[in-house]
Amino acid sequence: MAGIPCSFEAPEASIRYIVHGALVRVAGTNITTKKIVTVLRDLDSKRDNERKSPSSRHVLEDHAERTFSTSCCRPSRVSCSLCVLKRSYVPGETIHADVQIHNMTMRKSGPCKLQLKQLVTYGENHCVPIILQELEFHESARQGQRRQWKNLSLTVPATCPSKLSKCRVIDLRYCVALDCDFGESNLYAAVPITIATLPERGIIPVRWSYQECSLDFGEDEVKYSSSDDGFKPKYKYYEELRDIRKDKYFVLKLRQSPGAKRRLMINEGESRTDSDAMNESKA
Repeated sequence: MAGIPCSFEAPEASIRYIVHGALVRVAGTNITTKKIVTVLRDLDSKRDNERKSPSSRHVLEDHAERTFSTSCCRPSRVSCSLCVLKRSYVPGETIHADVQIHNMTMRKSGPCKLQLKQLVTYGENHCVPIILQELEFHESARQGQRRQWKNLSLTVPATCPSKLSKCRVIDLRYCVALDCDFGESNLYAAVPITIATLPERGIIPVRWSYQECSLDFGEDEVKYSSSDDGFKPKYKYYEELRDIRKDKYFVLKLRQSPGAKRRLMINEGESRTDSDAMNESKA
């Protein structure tokens, strides 16, 4: 099935595959049945066809700034920055992000949230954003406050891989977004990421399974009216991943640590003492 797209469910469209079965009876009516099945298609970030996209280990950053003006004060601004440590992830992997917010206005913000968004584009320009994961990391940014957060984390759920290859009418993208509410307007920054099905080089899957994706699109989204509303495609979800690059780093650090060098010097000193004692006994 290399020439067909992956199974996918969205508020306004879906890609479904149905297997029909029929029992032809000589006497009487035929018996028919059908079942929806999930078709998966692998996406390897190492073989990404987009030449302009950065490498999977490239740090991604975005900065946003907004100016607010009042009747009695001169205009003031609020700014934010979002940094994600790499581009490519697989379901089950944790996204780590660094956030900085500087509020130089005279107003207090609402909640500040870190979001993992799925961007579904139908046709050429009709885009529907869907929030897959959300973390409210700060209740509000006060006047004159400057704060920085390190290693805010979001876990990638079981979801369809990026791009929906071989599909010409639906395009699928993902991004990590920073959203700060300032009443009539929002301060927003976002960086694009790739959701793949195969881990990048250096990460070994230890345990994985197939898990159903979440179809919680919210109350305002379009609901399906067919009898197959309960169907949820299952995607590969990595329950445990091992980064062998960190293992190599720790081994290198242990080899270069003062304790290891000290033990090596002690062993060399003991060997010299033993050899000197043997030479004296022979003399």
